[in-house]
Amino acid sequence: MKHFSIAVISILALFVIAGCQGGSSDNTGAAPRTPFLGGDNGLEIKFIDGSPPKEVADSGTFDFQAIVSLQNKGEFDLDRGQVNVDLIGFLPEDFGASQNELTDKEPEDDPSARKRDADGNIIEPTLTFITFPNTDSSFNFERSVTGNTVFVFRADVCYKYQTKALSRLCVLRDLVNVKNDDVCKPNDPKTVFSSGSPLKVTSFRETVAGQDKVSFSFDVTHSAAGNVFKEGDSSSPAASCPRDPRESREKENKVLVTVDTGLPNLRCVGLSGSTTGYITLVNGKRTVTCTQELDPGRNDFETNVEITLDFNYQDSVQQDVLVKHLAGS
Repeated sequence: MKHFSIAVISILALFVIAGCQGGSSDNTGAAPRTPFLGGDNGLEIKFIDGSPPKEVADSGTFDFQAIVSLQNKGEFDLDRGQVNVDLIGFLPEDFGASQNELTDKEPEDDPSARKRDADGNIIEPTLTFITFPNTDSSFNFERSVTGNTVFVFRADVCYKYQTKALSRLCVLRDLVNVKNDDVCKPNDPKTVFSSGSPLKVTSFRETVAGQDKVSFSFDVTHSAAGNVFKEGDSSSPAASCPRDPRESREKENKVLVTVDTGLPNLRCVGLSGSTTGYITLVNGKRTVTCTQELDPGRNDFETNVEITLDFNYQDSVQQDVLVKHLAGS
């Protein structure tokens, strides 16, 4: 009886150990099964606390700086040369600065993207900064104001960005007579994965368009609060967000879309190059529809549909600075 009890306890202990080991394998070492982290953000823009301060004094008695912090919360790596920042909202000379010191400034470091390693660990991006008017100089309101006056300090940030999206296309030898045991179903709902960015690809849909043809469509949506502009000269790494109102109207809400299935004979409606071209967002959205001609001698398979969006993006952060009049000055 004693030997039997020992054997039972040993078996139970093995089950407990195996259960613990099984639970731990679910929590560690599991490779990610989705291609992107996702999210609606690109650059997160802030003024660091106290720079600029909420209140300063007039008559040249208060030196200060305005320091903008940038953190890339999306999934597209940026070089510092792909970002430019303007500080606007006040007359530079009022604060002892020049226009050149406040225009087209680059961050100190490259705003690297948010990432995930092969084991699923998220690598958060680091902060980078832009200092106005310069790291070795300061603002100072040198005049005397008649009474306390509020000035707007707004940092306009323009940067190049890109969205990557991925879905799957179902191709069968017989697209008309789909069987239950086929490797995929052309008309079934499709999942689309979109990288972290202010622009996303959503609602991927596939339909049968003929014996040797399928069509698919997807939506390009703007999900954040900034402004979208047409990508500039591809040979230049610099971002370009127009300042001229007329140019701004011509380039706003235009996105370069590139679609790739890895198969020949793909055509997308509204894209000038059949598989690449500019679209214009209307109320933050645009649907793109493509048709894929298929080889009559094909087998059953699934293939990736890769979608790339290229654009310039403008966002801003704003703070009021109260200039207080010193009594007796």
